[in-house]
Amino acid sequence: MKVYLANIESWTFPNQGSARLCQKGFEVGGNWMDPPFQQQLADFSADVVVYAPHRRVDAVVLRKEDILRVPTLLWALYPDYLTGWDRDKNVHMDGFLESVADIMPYFRRHAVNSFFTKRLLEERIEGFQFEVCFLGLDPEAIDRCRHEKRTERPSPTVLWQHRWRTDKNLRGALDIIETLAAKHSDVTFLVGRNEDWDEPFWVPRSLKDYFARALPRLTRLGNVQFLSRFASQVDYWRLLSNVDIAFSCSYHETFGIAMLEAAYAGAACVVPNTVAYPEIHGGALVMDHFQIALGLGRLIEQPRFRAEVAHRCRQNAAKYDVNGTAEKLAGLIAQVRQGE
Repeated sequence: MKVYLANIESWTFPNQGSARLCQKGFEVGGNWMDPPFQQQLADFSADVVVYAPHRRVDAVVLRKEDILRVPTLLWALYPDYLTGWDRDKNVHMDGFLESVADIMPYFRRHAVNSFFTKRLLEERIEGFQFEVCFLGLDPEAIDRCRHEKRTERPSPTVLWQHRWRTDKNLRGALDIIETLAAKHSDVTFLVGRNEDWDEPFWVPRSLKDYFARALPRLTRLGNVQFLSRFASQVDYWRLLSNVDIAFSCSYHETFGIAMLEAAYAGAACVVPNTVAYPEIHGGALVMDHFQIALGLGRLIEQPRFRAEVAHRCRQNAAKYDVNGTAEKLAGLIAQVRQGE
């Protein structure tokens, strides 16, 4: 059976997951997958499509006739593209976008990536139930990088690695880093995805203006480094093997795969007590936004406590293996096919 993963990145569903699907007898392709799985939908002749709606200009967009022609599983990995997003309040909108609601009856199954997302969507559209198919890590690949690179350092390294946009709270993250970097001059603070600005909807002019003002101050501190976006997952995993602390202060997260990868690689993590973080990131310090800097400070100053949190984080992250994701997805795909 030929299964097409539409708008699902290998960063979200690592290639090991696609390889497990192949072991189960599926042929797998996807527009945003890494080789050898990268294929265009028009060239694939899919038997089943797993579809994650997205607004990117290079995204596959399915219409009613496409879904009727090929049995399709909706996997709502990006629910803000189903509900809309209120930029002023940094929350999902209360409704369901009409363009998506109109085609909902034609999907054979409906899936999400967390119970948070399940509740979010079921509250906004009546008559549909969503099955949870958690995302997962590639633990073996992360462990290989961890064993290659892990070194002991006299002072910790702190990482913020998220998209540069308002809902990921770039401004809040840089404010935290500026405060802590001034206090802890021996600690290295890493800011990932340097100026990897997202689409204009998420990046108002005021955010770029803020960064332009903050950059000279951060540079003068001497212990804040900006990292470009990584060319491959392996490059990111190698960096993680030398990170001691990772944090998020986002307003918007329905799973948090990057933070789980950091946790599995050995970082002690701090995440906000909101959206999907309490559900998925049980091993981390889960704190209100205004407490995140305090949590990071404690991890920096107390190595024994940092080690305890890192251990908890790794244990929790180990529960989310992409092989399990692939098994769950295979079951949903089989249901879609049987429903013909």
